[in-house]
Amino acid sequence: MEPQEETMNMLAQERTFLAAERTFSAWIRTALAAMAGGLAILRLVIFKTDFHRIIGHIIGETLILWGCLLIILASLDYKRMRDSLTIAKHYKSSQIGVMIIIIPLVIISILLVWITLP
Repeated sequence: MEPQEETMNMLAQERTFLAAERTFSAWIRTALAAMAGGLAILRLVIFKTDFHRIIGHIIGETLILWGCLLIILASLDYKRMRDSLTIAKHYKSSQIGVMIIIIPLVIISILLVWITLP
């Protein structure tokens, strides 16, 4: 491979790597919004009938579980993309940063489900 082609390949991989990080960040924001919405439905909305309370509880729990699932799936997808790029081997701190984000979010998600169960 010529030096210019190698440079272009590295730049393309850097752009792909940064795009994967932006996508991961967007999925995490979506997951947090889903969990916040679920918690708001469970704790802040006042329902008039038992039927509405049951439906609200199902929706709230589903949103919290969906948020937890999004965090896990986004993390797995990001890891798969990161491992497929050779440029990612130069960014060791990114993997630690991702774990610092993921582990507390999954623990918080599990605690949210646990405290909101009837």
